[in-house]
Amino acid sequence: MASEPDLSTPQARRMARTDARLREALGAFANNASTAPTVAALARAAGVGRNIIYTHHAGILGALRELQAQRAQATEGTVAKADRTRAALRGAEACNVALATHNASLLKRAVEAEQRAERLERRNAQLVQELDRIRRPVPIRTRAELHDPSAV
Repeated sequence: MASEPDLSTPQARRMARTDARLREALGAFANNASTAPTVAALARAAGVGRNIIYTHHAGILGALRELQAQRAQATEGTVAKADRTRAALRGAEACNVALATHNASLLKRAVEAEQRAERLERRNAQLVQELDRIRRPVPIRTRAELHDPSAV
């Protein structure tokens, strides 16, 4: 069984009350991640001076340091995760730019191919017309008809 501190003296009772207030404030800091766990903030929350924490409450000071270390590790993990996310985002953006460039070049090639196909279709139509003209039957005239215009 742990021995209870002797609360017979006013100083001991005051020390126990201060310790309880500090532990309560430390618990509030542990539950509230937005509050920075500093000695000054702890002293303000408990309503005591900072020197009291340094001189008479080393256990509270140690617990505060542990909380600061836990928050630092959590922050480092969050920062590392954010860095990885940013790197992945930069990679995705670079890939997006590369894909956009590739798509633009494909679009240009497609437009050029369509234009070439249109030119070739026009040229094909011209050649078909020329072939039709060449294949038309030509009336054959005799030599006499060629020299005599009235024979026709």
